[in-house]
Amino acid sequence: MSEIHVVPAGIRQFADTNAEVAAQLTSAGGFDLAANTAAAAPVFGAIGADFLAIFAVAQANHAKAIADLAAGYACASAAAHASADGYVGTDAAHTTTMTGLGREIGPQA
Repeated sequence: MSEIHVVPAGIRQFADTNAEVAAQLTSAGGFDLAANTAAAAPVFGAIGADFLAIFAVAQANHAKAIADLAAGYACASAAAHASADGYVGTDAAHTTTMTGLGREIGPQA
């Protein structure tokens, strides 16, 4: 049987880092698409309307990609926290079981 050594605090630190990255991505991706497009409209005028329409689609796709990436980091954070909780819970349950068995056996001489 192989052995595993888990440091739940390290897993939680990894989870917290991923949550922070998700928050930063969400903040960075939270720009106002309509305001950006409206601000560019006077620059391009009627001649650049087609470009501006394509630009708006590209910006929307970019915002969606950022949101998807942030969601991935948030999911990794949640999974890591659940993993750490699982290891801690399993260790606690085994400790309780082993303590009970030790009491049944009694003190060793």
